[in-house]
Amino acid sequence: MEFVQYREVLPGLQEQGLIEAADEEALTRLEIEPQPRLKTLHLRDPMSRVPPYPDAFVLDRPKGDLSGILEQALDRIHLSEVLVIPVGQWRDIIDCVAFDLASDEQWQEIDALAALHQNTRNALAVTRGETRVLVEMVRSLLANGSSARHDLTITSDVAPLLIEVFHDGALSLTWEGAIVDHLVKHLTAAVK
Repeated sequence: MEFVQYREVLPGLQEQGLIEAADEEALTRLEIEPQPRLKTLHLRDPMSRVPPYPDAFVLDRPKGDLSGILEQALDRIHLSEVLVIPVGQWRDIIDCVAFDLASDEQWQEIDALAALHQNTRNALAVTRGETRVLVEMVRSLLANGSSARHDLTITSDVAPLLIEVFHDGALSLTWEGAIVDHLVKHLTAAVK
């Protein structure tokens, strides 16, 4: 894992249809321009107040299940690397997950690097073999997050991907329609 300057990855994100949007708390979120081949799956805990995107397929899932579903989704996406970008700054994320991940050796390496990036939104490049610690970070954010500053974006500068992790128990995934359909089928079959 390594940090990459946000401004260096932004042109690649824009090529994939991602645009910056400031929200009411002056935090910067990424949105994806509609594309015919993309679909959105919105997973939400019953207590989440995050509204789904129009035309999203919505499934209710307990907050505690979302990090596991994220892990399944990352497995099916088959990208060699994803970029993790905080909606606020890394300092907010680090403070939120510090206790839960304190004994995780892989996180300790990230934490040491993150100290240099704590006042930024620089992208954390996570390769396929490193997703376990990303899933653990998301699990901790969902358990301990208390504000939008604890929200994360997972994306790519080589493919149109937007995964949004909302601290209050929602996960929104926009990706290739066939993969989203497969995830929906798998998740609805698992409930039956």
